[in-house]
Amino acid sequence: MTTQTLNTIPEHHFDSLKQIEDGYWWYEGRLLWAKKFIRQWLEMNAFTEPVHYVDLGCGTGGFGRAIRDSFPTESTLLVDNSSEALKRIPDQSGIQKLALDLSAPFSLPTTPNLITCMDVIEHVADDVNILKNIHSVLKPEGLMILSVPAHSFLYSSWDKALGHYRRYSKHGLVEKVEKAGFHIISASYGWSFLFPAAPYRFLSSKKQTKLEYPQVSPWLNRMLISAAKVESKLSSWLPYPFGTSVFVAATKATK
Repeated sequence: MTTQTLNTIPEHHFDSLKQIEDGYWWYEGRLLWAKKFIRQWLEMNAFTEPVHYVDLGCGTGGFGRAIRDSFPTESTLLVDNSSEALKRIPDQSGIQKLALDLSAPFSLPTTPNLITCMDVIEHVADDVNILKNIHSVLKPEGLMILSVPAHSFLYSSWDKALGHYRRYSKHGLVEKVEKAGFHIISASYGWSFLFPAAPYRFLSSKKQTKLEYPQVSPWLNRMLISAAKVESKLSSWLPYPFGTSVFVAATKATK
């Protein structure tokens, strides 16, 4: 059996993650993409059965709780390999928390039909195996949503400090998701409007060791969120050739 390796986020970074749960542009942008994919999935299936939701690699829990609050869910399970991250998630009725090593074969106490895995698989040495594991625990016709950092040439010391093994092209990620047995619904680069600034970010982060997200003014934060709203809406008609993240929605098709 192949031994997988998980590069974990340093524990001190969880406080930074917790702080951005309250309206930070990067956090809100990921929610926009995920909500769009979920609405499409629900409409596509004329969904009537209860939604059992799992957020894998939930970190400090804000993303998973926001999805749970936005859609009717029968159950919500927040999963992370770090007990320190889970400690920062407040106890809430209807939400379970579970510490689990996502780099090793895993099972879940529920059979979800909705799984989000946001900026997680880049931390795992064998990313195809974790995708196959997600496929095995997801209910048929269920939806998986992924986000990952984009473009290998942007890999920097910031990625290394965060525990990233790699960054992805859209084509490369789609290939791996399909290899794991999924059917792609949508795949797109995100934050395309930030890409012109990406070389500056790469050069400035060559020696970066601090992991806190950069502070932005309230007006710039609002502008970035507005731009992300436009971007996610146009993505169905406009194939962005680049971006700083890749977003994928895929289903577990019945045979």
